[in-house]
Order: sequence, then structure tokens, then C-alpha cells
Amino acid sequence: MTKIVNSWNDFDPLKHVIVGRADFSVIPPEEPATSEKVPVDSEMRGIWGPRPTATVEKANEQLDNYAKVLEGLGVKVDRPTPVQWNQEIKTPDFRTESGMTQMPPRDI
Repeated sequence: MTKIVNSWNDFDPLKHVIVGRADFSVIPPEEPATSEKVPVDSEMRGIWGPRPTATVEKANEQLDNYAKVLEGLGVKVDRPTPVQWNQEIKTPDFRTESGMTQMPPRDI
């Protein structure tokens, strides 16, 4: 059965959300669309690859807590299966050396 998900406005109470995970998060390779968003003094500038384990663990702790808070408020929370983001992504029209992350929450 196909599940239809809709969001009609920004004002109705949140009923269902996907809260991401930080597992296997990657600092993506430098490219024009994102490099200007990285602060000049950031440790991320000029490097790419897997994020440090301590950073991932701290992010997961925060995301887990966020999910518990939402569930406590009666919101249905789904969590994605972790994805290996350090793999090349390629289509006939596009290629990148890695993905990035699945941390951002998504409301549905």
C-alpha cells in the first residue's frame, strides 16, 4: 500500500517526523556550491572525509534526545537506517566523491 504524506501549512500540530542519524557523516569534498558556506576559520575548510568519531557520537546523542522529546509530546518519530556516505555518487549527468549526512529532521 502506498503511503501518502502531505504537509499543507506551517501551522498545524506536528504529527510525524523523521529524525536523522549522524552515523557515517562525511565532510564533503570542496566544491563551489558549498565552499562559500564554510567559515574561513573553520576546521572543515580544505579537508574532507569521515567526520571525527567524537563529533558523530555527540551528534547522535543530541538527535536521540531530540527524538525522545518529540515522542514525549506525542509526535510519531521514524529514524532512517544509517547509510555509508563515504561512497562515490554518480549518475549520467553528475558525479561526486561522497555524500554528506542524514542528520537533518524532516517533517511529514
